[in-house]
Amino acid sequence: MLIDFERKTRRSFMTWQSIQSAVTDHVPAENWEGAYNVVPVPAAELRRKLLAMTSSGGKDDPAARCLNLIDKLRDEYGAPESEPRHPDFASGRPWPILTPDPDAEDGN
Repeated sequence: MLIDFERKTRRSFMTWQSIQSAVTDHVPAENWEGAYNVVPVPAAELRRKLLAMTSSGGKDDPAARCLNLIDKLRDEYGAPESEPRHPDFASGRPWPILTPDPDAEDGN
């Protein structure tokens, strides 16, 4: 829904927190009141739909940005064992969508 809205309005309402809440869960930590662990939850269907919505894979592609953010969250918190790395292998679409990472150093 947020992807369609961004495409229609050319404004982004998708935040890191909104994506994180879709692909992780906060589980109370044992023996530590008020603390929690962030654990991954399966999101294969969401990722498959997002891959189908991708266009250029560039910075102006909201579906690709969302998939890349999900990958960063998976790198940080892990991925469910039941979730394949490629969102939809049968589609024949390449994965990962390779775009320059603005957080990466340029090597100079």
